[in-house]
Amino acid sequence: MRDAARRLFRSAVPALLGSALALLLPAPAQAQWKWVTPAGVTQYSDQPPPPGTPARDILARPTPNSVPQPGEPSSSPAASAVQQQMRKHQQQLQAERKAQEQARQLQAQVQAQQRQQLCEQAQQQLQVLDSGRRVRQLDANGVPVYLDSGQVQAQRAQAQAQVDAACR
Repeated sequence: MRDAARRLFRSAVPALLGSALALLLPAPAQAQWKWVTPAGVTQYSDQPPPPGTPARDILARPTPNSVPQPGEPSSSPAASAVQQQMRKHQQQLQAERKAQEQARQLQAQVQAQQRQQLCEQAQQQLQVLDSGRRVRQLDANGVPVYLDSGQVQAQRAQAQAQVDAACR
């Protein structure tokens, strides 16, 4: 699941960001200002005329609505589509994060149950070894053999280590 999210992120996000940046970049020098220089040449620019240009020589000014303000949302269809794709991608990422968190919680519950079972088994084994009765085990061939006191002590040490590890 994590690999799928990474692949989606690596493939979709750069394309979406590129599209969003392309929409946010200013259009190539649209002639918003038009004025006549002292030499009589008509100038077009997206920048205002130099200071000192007489008002009668300024032929066109940008309208207040033609200049996008910083932070103003774009209303173009392409920008809306990109925003919609970004929202959908964010929702997918949130759903994947939620699924991953649920999987982690489930895994933690399973591990806790397994640890509890190991703890109980180790405690039962320790009780048998501490009971003072003779302990019988099956050897590699399936033949029952009785453990001597050294083997019982070794098994008890192993059972105690398991209790210490699993019963925290």
